[in-house]
Amino acid sequence: MKKMKRHLLIAGILLTFISNVHSTSYYQFPETNATWNFHFTLIGMTSSGADEDYSISISGDTTINALTYHKLTTPFANTIALIGYKGAIRQDITAKKIYFVPRTETTEQLLYDFTLQVGDTVKGYIQANLSQKDTIKSIDSVLVGNSYRKRWLVNSNYNIYFIEGIGSTYGLIEQSPGSTPDFPDFSINCFRENSQTLYPDSQTNCELINSVKRIDTNSNQIRVSPNSQSGSFTITFDNSDIIEIKLIDLSGKIIFEQPTTNKKTIMINNLQSGLYILIGKDTTNRLITKKIISCP
Repeated sequence: MKKMKRHLLIAGILLTFISNVHSTSYYQFPETNATWNFHFTLIGMTSSGADEDYSISISGDTTINALTYHKLTTPFANTIALIGYKGAIRQDITAKKIYFVPRTETTEQLLYDFTLQVGDTVKGYIQANLSQKDTIKSIDSVLVGNSYRKRWLVNSNYNIYFIEGIGSTYGLIEQSPGSTPDFPDFSINCFRENSQTLYPDSQTNCELINSVKRIDTNSNQIRVSPNSQSGSFTITFDNSDIIEIKLIDLSGKIIFEQPTTNKKTIMINNLQSGLYILIGKDTTNRLITKKIISCP
C-alpha cells in the first residue's frame, strides 16, 4: 500500500512538472525558412465560390520606420486576393507579442499576444472589424514536432486557435469572422520550419505550393438535378475526365466524397438545409464547382 502511494505521489509530481514545462516554455515565432499551408474556401451568393490550397512563407526582411520586419508572401494562388506580398511581421520576444504591418500600410498593429488568459479579450489587427470581440475560451497544449506548445481557443464558431510559435489556425493573418455566419474559411493544413514539418504531425507533406489548380465555376460538364423538398440531388456528368465528386459545407467540412469511376450519375441524399459547394475534379486537377441550396 505504501509503495502504491509512493508511485502515485511520484506520478503526480511528474504530471505537475510536465504541466509546468508546457506552460512556462515559450516558443519563438519563426523569422526565416518557414511555410504555412492553408485551405481556402470562399462561398459567394452570386458565384460558385472557390476552393484551393495556398502557402504563406517568410521571404526575406524589410525595414519599416527603422525597424526590421520579416516579409510574408504567397507565391501562387488562383484567387487574386491571396497572391503576392501580404505584409510584414516582427516579434517582441520579451513581451511574447507579434506585430504586423499590412501590405498597403506603414504602421504596425498587434497581431498576436501570447500572454492572454482565459476570459481575456483578443485585441489588435485580427479583431479590427468586429464590434463584438473574441475572448479566450480555453488554454491547453498541442504537440508540435517533439514538444508541446501552448494553444489558445479564440473562436469556437470557426474552431480558431492561436498556437505558440505558429500563429492562428485561421489563415495566419486573416481577421476573425467572430460569430458572423458564411465567412470564408482559411483552415490550416500544416506548418513547416527549417525544412521539417512540425504540425499537425511530422509526416504531412508541407512543401511550398508552387503551382495552382485551375477552377471552372461555369462549366456544364456537371449537372445537378435538385429535389430540394427531400434534400436529395442527382449529379450527372458525361465527361469521362471527371474522376472525383466532393461536397463541402460553408465551414469547409467534407459532407460527401466519392470517386466517379465507371459512373455517370451519383445520388446525394438527406442533406440538411443550407448552402453547399459541389466540387468535381478532372484528370488535369481542374476543379469544377457548383452551388447547391438544400431546403428539405
